Amino acid sequence: MKIDKVSGGQIHRTSFDQAPKKSPESISAPRVSESNMNTNTVALDKAQAQMASLPDIDMAKVEQVRNDLAQGKISLDTDALAKAVQEFYTGH
Repeated sequence: MKIDKVSGGQIHRTSFDQAPKKSPESISAPRVSESNMNTNTVALDKAQAQMASLPDIDMAKVEQVRNDLAQGKISLDTDALAKAVQEFYTGH
């Protein structure tokens, strides 16, 4: 198992020459029909209900990884893990 650095700790901002922004009144949103909106809302509600029924932690997967580590099927480089955690939280 290889642990890669997870991005997201630091975001570098750059400035670009941009055209002036339009006022909110001048921006037209795409029209969505009432039936499409209702269909999307129903699908979204269903997906959220299914997600709410899932556990926060997949304990079966945790047990599988524990067993694989114990049996030597995968190795854990604790130095690399510590470095990745430190880089994630400090940004360097």
